[in-house]
Amino acid sequence: MGYKLSNTKKLNPIEPSCKKRIYYSPEEAEDMVRYIKENRRVKEIHAYKCLTCGFWHLTSKSE
Repeated sequence: MGYKLSNTKKLNPIEPSCKKRIYYSPEEAEDMVRYIKENRRVKEIHAYKCLTCGFWHLTSKSE
């Protein structure tokens, strides 16, 4: 007889606290910034390190 969980809700134990797309390094984030600038019309976009989760995100807001 196997063990069956009583709660069938899926849990993701390693979920970042931020809801924005995460980049694991500044290089990865800057690569995406370059890609977006080359392929889309954007006013301004840059990468920043999030103080909440510690990963990198993109924003169009001024620094």
